[in-house]
Amino acid sequence: MARCGRCGLWNQYPDEHHEKKYAGVCVWFQIRLDPESVYEHRDCPQFFERVPGVSALEHFSYKVQRDNLGDTYATAQFSKRLSILGAVISLI
Repeated sequence: MARCGRCGLWNQYPDEHHEKKYAGVCVWFQIRLDPESVYEHRDCPQFFERVPGVSALEHFSYKVQRDNLGDTYATAQFSKRLSILGAVISLI
């Protein structure tokens, strides 16, 4: 269960923002929400629990780096298996 207002990727607009219609924006999906729908239940796989004292842009940077590191690890594992398979085939 995700709620944008509790996500680290949710960037709330300041009170003096010129466009009073929206409460803020999701940094990940670039979706602007009105104040009534900020804390509605959502099924969001990108939900990232807000850490107090960390800005939304710092959360976004951390999440991108973490996701990229995970993708790199999976690619390296695949490459390792492929090279071992190639070595086995060449020996046979």
